Order: sequence, then structure tokens, then C-alpha cells
Amino acid sequence: MRLTVLATLLLTALAGCTDEGLNPIVSRAIDEVNPFDGTAAPAPGQPVTREQINRADVATIRARLVADKSPTYLVAAANNRGYITYASGLRQLVIMRNSQVTGTRGLGYDLLSAKSTTPDPLATPMPISQWPALVQRSYEFPASAPRGRIETFDCRFERGAVKDMEILGEAHRGVEISEYCDGPSGSFEQLHFADASSGFVWRTLSWLGPQQGLIDIEVVLPYTGSPR
Repeated sequence: MRLTVLATLLLTALAGCTDEGLNPIVSRAIDEVNPFDGTAAPAPGQPVTREQINRADVATIRARLVADKSPTYLVAAANNRGYITYASGLRQLVIMRNSQVTGTRGLGYDLLSAKSTTPDPLATPMPISQWPALVQRSYEFPASAPRGRIETFDCRFERGAVKDMEILGEAHRGVEISEYCDGPSGSFEQLHFADASSGFVWRTLSWLGPQQGLIDIEVVLPYTGSPR
């Protein structure tokens, strides 16, 4: 199912609801990156600018399923003890812990949850020299069982070249890191672009499951609030 940013008409507040049932900060942020005046949709293909993102001043990611031709923008709508829920105007959700995707809703095939052993450099940014050799990842998918279907993989990191990357007009210098995961049900690969100094992952090509495949996520404006 294609990710799409539309109007805020269907966006139900996930935190800080007003009497109207909408979070005004989230609504304004989505409206900023995808203007909608209630009478006409914005011009198709009109690009989002860094100026709009900065003016909205809400943590934002840009996400694209590999099968999609163009990405969408999702803004931070809720914080559950460091797990940030990013929402689009159609209530499509991506839940993340820093740069680790821990769940999705409304993208076609839900990822109910994803967990990993610690330290996980996606969940807790650390200098690349401190990244562990191996992490174990567990994914929960819908199934006819109380806990769903859980699949577990051992994942190893392989450091690549230092590169420059631009995310919506903002330059980043980092290291391309491949992640190879193997488990009883099969294998898959992920790819990350980590900041050369801090290790923060600005872009990740993350696996959402055997049916959904990979999602390409860029951190346009990182979440800087404290965990709650």
C-alpha cells in the first residue's frame, strides 16, 4: 500500500488532544509540509522544502516503501517512553526508537513490534567504533495466536565507505553500514547511513517483514525531546 501524505482531515490526535480531538501542533506540521485549505488539494508533485520543515518545527521523517515511486513525510505525534510515533495525514504510522523501526500501522502489512538485544546502535546512537559485532532482532507479525508470529534473526554489521549525503538540502557526512541478518525462517539485508562522528543513523533501509519488504527512512528533523 503506497504511503501518501494528504490533508489533516483524518488525523486523529495521538497525544495532547484538544476539544476538537486534533493535536494542533501535529495538524499544523502536516499542513505545513502538505498545505490544504479545505477547498482544494495542493498542486501535485509540489516539493517540500527545508524551510517548511523548519517552520513546522516538529520532528519529521521521510519514508518510502521500496515498491513506491515517491516518499511521504510523517511527523512526530506521540512519545511513549522514547518510542516516537510518526503519523501521516491518513493515520499511517511508523513507530521508531531513534532510528530503529519498532512497528508500523496502515502500510499494508503491519509490523506489530520489533525488539533487539542491547546495545543496538540504531536504537541508541554510539560512535561507529563502538558498534557491536552482532545484535539479535525479533519481529512480531499478525497471526492467529495471542502473541502473533515471532521471527528472530542474528544480525551482523559490515562497515563500508565514508560518503556524503544530502537530506532535503542538509548535508551529512557518514559511513555506509550493511547489516546481514539470518534466522530459521530465512535471511535479509538492511543498509544504514551513520554519522561519521556520533554514529547517529540519518538514513536506514529497514526490513518490515517477508510480505512488506524494505522501507527507506530518512530523518529530516530528528526528535530532540526527552523520553517520557
